[in-house]
Amino acid sequence: MDIQTLINENNGYLKIADAVAFGISKASAISYAREQGLEKVAHGVYITKETWLDPYYLLQTRNKQIIFSHETALFLHGLSDRESQYPVVTVKRGYNASHLKLQNVKIHTVREEWFESGLDEAVTFAGNIIRIYDKERCICDIVRNRMKMDIQVFQASIKSYFTDTDKNLHRLMQYAKMMNIDEKMRQYTEVML
Repeated sequence: MDIQTLINENNGYLKIADAVAFGISKASAISYAREQGLEKVAHGVYITKETWLDPYYLLQTRNKQIIFSHETALFLHGLSDRESQYPVVTVKRGYNASHLKLQNVKIHTVREEWFESGLDEAVTFAGNIIRIYDKERCICDIVRNRMKMDIQVFQASIKSYFTDTDKNLHRLMQYAKMMNIDEKMRQYTEVML
């Protein structure tokens, strides 16, 4: 695979690590980026002049151990009309996220056994694929953290989920049981349905 094909397949992004994985030397990839006038947007990441900078994709490219969650995921799923001021992510307990806090990223931590439950993918406004929790996991996360959430975002998201024709109540209750919030979730379910 040549470098331009790699850039095309990645929506205008050139990740030096990807080029190296395809057998292209790091020096050749960096030289190509400079010759083509690509803009360096992060360590080892370049974009073409025509490419929209996608902060979610860039953040996840640089931090493989994050999953977008809570307010950010609710917005991307269409369960909230308010985009979070800062990206909200979840990491495994014990992960050193101090570098993310310096970038104004809101961090939630969970047990390792919960980390990939409800893992899904979403397409950003720029057409890039990012890791995100599914709708049911998002609802469980906000019920679990309801005291730390904006009440209007919380209520609107709960209402949006329960009026959504694409909801999966069985999966919702499985996650709720896993997180030990099944009684609380039953109360919301009884009120909303």
